Amino acid sequence: MPINPYVNQYNRQLDAIRRREAKLFRVRAPRNAPGGSLMAKIEERIPEKLRGTLDTAFYTAFQVLFQQGTGLLKKTIPEKKLRGERYIREYFLKEDPSAEHVHAFHKSGSRGGAAATAAATLEGCALGLLGMGLPDIPILMTLLLRAVYQTALRYGFPYDTREERYYILLLLCAALTRGAERKDYSDRADGFGRAVDHGERPPFDLDAQMRETSRALADAMLVVKFIQGTAVVGVVGGACNFSASRRVTEVANLKYQKRFLEKKRRGL
Repeated sequence: MPINPYVNQYNRQLDAIRRREAKLFRVRAPRNAPGGSLMAKIEERIPEKLRGTLDTAFYTAFQVLFQQGTGLLKKTIPEKKLRGERYIREYFLKEDPSAEHVHAFHKSGSRGGAAATAAATLEGCALGLLGMGLPDIPILMTLLLRAVYQTALRYGFPYDTREERYYILLLLCAALTRGAERKDYSDRADGFGRAVDHGERPPFDLDAQMRETSRALADAMLVVKFIQGTAVVGVVGGACNFSASRRVTEVANLKYQKRFLEKKRRGL
């Protein structure tokens, strides 16, 4: 049976994504980064209870947004517009799965990510100037989840099922952790997403993953939120929302694009 010529096209695009992933999730040897000693000094000043407070704040935000906030968030997402744009891009991709038409999806996701990053940066800086670090966590998580939800829709995936929420939690961890831990979350997201897309029912515990993600985000944002709570340099911590949002949208765009292309290739 002859191989569909489009298979090779999809393979080339997937190979390009895997190269980007390898670079993004490469585990680098530890080294003394610029400003590392300053960060260490700041960590020494952080009260022990702040980590637990952050952990609880993130977990509460997930509980509210997943259980009560999805409907409200949905009203702020132009789902019909995003689906219509996707149908048009999919039509051209079906006719010619070249890098140009794959890039159209990537470009759309990047534009949405840039808007989310700008919003997160503005609200972080505003609260940072007021010396308010913790109150912005629900706002930040709302902006990040909204950006991920829109990315999912751009590639034709739901965002409001329990399975997809679990997958999104893994994406957040892959985006905001570092080193070997980050690579592990990336691999877990790939494995879980692939199983779901194959129609399997992989076992998962959503609440346990919410708690695990909350701990991971608390560790990742500990210094930032401590600084943001200091009015003198609060704007510095607030500006770090830019980094968090950019990393989340970059990982979400990459992972959903990979799932999308793998599904398209299987359908040939």
